[in-house]
Amino acid sequence: MSTTLTTDLLLHRAGTKSYWRGLTYRDSVQSLRVHSRHVAARVRGSDEAAYAVELSWSGTHLVGECSCPHGSEGFFCKHCVAVGLVLLDRGETVPPPDAEDVELRDVLRTLPAEVLRDLLYDQAAGDPKLRARIMSAR
Repeated sequence: MSTTLTTDLLLHRAGTKSYWRGLTYRDSVQSLRVHSRHVAARVRGSDEAAYAVELSWSGTHLVGECSCPHGSEGFFCKHCVAVGLVLLDRGETVPPPDAEDVELRDVLRTLPAEVLRDLLYDQAAGDPKLRARIMSAR
């Protein structure tokens, strides 16, 4: 399986009921931004609440996260479907998981060295593999 966003993939991930409900939510997508490795959006729900939606890839598996009650239980909900359909309507897609994270590189370039050291230390202290990579880079 590839990392290609399609309507069939959205149907497969969401199931028939959520997929068909997602079709009616395309106009509820309030904002949508394609980032380096994920897509972030806000979708207005039937109760007028705005839900945060994120689509990304985990390997070749399309992952959808939504702050709605159904999505919070781990389901690929109608809001995720709506965001995927809007992407397809615009001729866009979810960036592949191995895409360069340009946004992260740009932010890292602007951070002072001391901040970078503290962030790296905090991460490496709890990650033995990262710690080993750092120790062997000396």
